Amino acid sequence: MSEIYIATTSPRRIKLLKDFGFKVEFVEPCREHSEHKDPYKRVKERAQSKVECMERDGILVGFDTIVVLEDRILEKPSTHEEAKEMLLLLSGEWHEVITAIAVKHMSIIKTYREITKVKFREIHEEEINFAFLKYNPLDKAGAYGIQDFSGIFVERIEGDYYNVVGLPVVKFYEVLRFKMGLDIKDIFE
Repeated sequence: MSEIYIATTSPRRIKLLKDFGFKVEFVEPCREHSEHKDPYKRVKERAQSKVECMERDGILVGFDTIVVLEDRILEKPSTHEEAKEMLLLLSGEWHEVITAIAVKHMSIIKTYREITKVKFREIHEEEINFAFLKYNPLDKAGAYGIQDFSGIFVERIEGDYYNVVGLPVVKFYEVLRFKMGLDIKDIFE
């Protein structure tokens, strides 16, 4: 059996992996980098960059999640004003949440991705201001978390709910089980 190392410091990813009972060990990502303007290439490169400079006996996994509105990438905002602008842009609109999974095993890296479409209802500035009292928008792509108070902005989703949280659980399991060939007993506690 190969050890599975997850390169993340995301509290949401760590909680999901623990809640589902995945048999993994958490490690610090070695870096996070991409200059691509194309959202699909950007998220893929950032997930890869988290594991490419690491050496471990086992399977290394890195994730990256971004929000895309039309062709505009909405990553983690750096200020509350930027977060407010993002949420107002998303108001009443469909957008995509894209997560890339980079898997490194024996120096070979393969990437996979999951896309979920999310529709926000019309939201108002006072709702955003109130929401900021309830959660921190600065540590989330697109300035919102579907699993916390800002989930009230979400009118509909098409695809994997957990992908919007930041970890496409089904895709991750399928990659380990069917792409990496791990036995189910090697994946879960």
